[in-house]
Amino acid sequence: MKKTHVGLCVLLASWTLGSPAHALEQIIRPYSGIRSSAMGGCRISTGLYDENFFGNPARAADNPEWRFQILDVQTQTSTTTLQNLNDLTGGGDILSRIGDTAGKNSHGRVQTVFPAVYIPRAFGGKWAWAVGLISSTQADVTLRRSYQIDPGTLTDLGPAFTVARRFLENEVLTVGMTAHATYRLASKQGYSLVDLVQGVSFSPASTGGDGAQVDFDLGTTWLLHWQPKGWKFTPALALNNLLGGRYSNLPVHVLDTGLAPPTQPRTLGMGISARKEALGPFRYGVFALELTDIGNNAGGSLFRLVHLGGEVRYGVLSPRLGINQGYLSGGLGLDLKALEIELATTGEEMSLNPGGIEDRRYAIRIGFKI
Repeated sequence: MKKTHVGLCVLLASWTLGSPAHALEQIIRPYSGIRSSAMGGCRISTGLYDENFFGNPARAADNPEWRFQILDVQTQTSTTTLQNLNDLTGGGDILSRIGDTAGKNSHGRVQTVFPAVYIPRAFGGKWAWAVGLISSTQADVTLRRSYQIDPGTLTDLGPAFTVARRFLENEVLTVGMTAHATYRLASKQGYSLVDLVQGVSFSPASTGGDGAQVDFDLGTTWLLHWQPKGWKFTPALALNNLLGGRYSNLPVHVLDTGLAPPTQPRTLGMGISARKEALGPFRYGVFALELTDIGNNAGGSLFRLVHLGGEVRYGVLSPRLGINQGYLSGGLGLDLKALEIELATTGEEMSLNPGGIEDRRYAIRIGFKI
């Protein structure tokens, strides 16, 4: 048998015996807030500033102060990405090194939200609004045991405008809406070994799909009258991508492939937060329990949608902790007025059930504001 055929047999065996029997099925989101990531994925009842563009628009009324964001950059990677890079660049036979990465997801993400303006009190104090230009590129490259390479690369770009209004006595009810105009570019899904041998490009410009849309989010919050020992309880509800996220109702196409990008399903999120000012040595504390991504979890367990987390404020520091899809999350925010630095780590479930396959991720955000 030729040496090449022996190598392919070794590669086949390593893929078949060494990789998990199940596919990777993560929940794809158009935006990942670093604060919410550290707080276990909670954003519907606790989101602030940029988190409300793709979370609960009613929360724009709860931004602590007005802000003009002149720079906001976040990068995210994962433990498996670093491990895969080490496997591919290590010594030994190249086919064996490729086989060692089977069943492992290489994840990376870069996001920007600038320029952006946030006004929590406008037009007599009842209204709040926010507007920003948002870009996000997420890459998830997985080698499957069926000779499929799933590039899973998505780039979203476009503006978002959020408006919220307070109602009733003591402004206990808030309703908000966000309008998105988004262009999406996606790589080819399911890149096979045959494609690799034939030299088919990974580039979205050659085999990907693209499209653009206008879509809307609706949300509300309700501050309960019951406030035991100064704790303020706020239930929240949000419906995202009201039109179904098909990226087809705007005539914008940069590619000539004729293919459409993956849709972003209509989702429902709900939760309740508890907040208290002057919590021991902390300036304030907020904690939340939420159920999110309902509608964006086809075939997955309900427990994969559960999020629990909180944040406290001590001087310029904001320690955060949470549980996302059953995995521990945490992070720290540093607010130096004009400069913000945030760190977060979270576990993302890559199977349909909690505890299946954890993808441990790390993120850093740097922002300048006035």
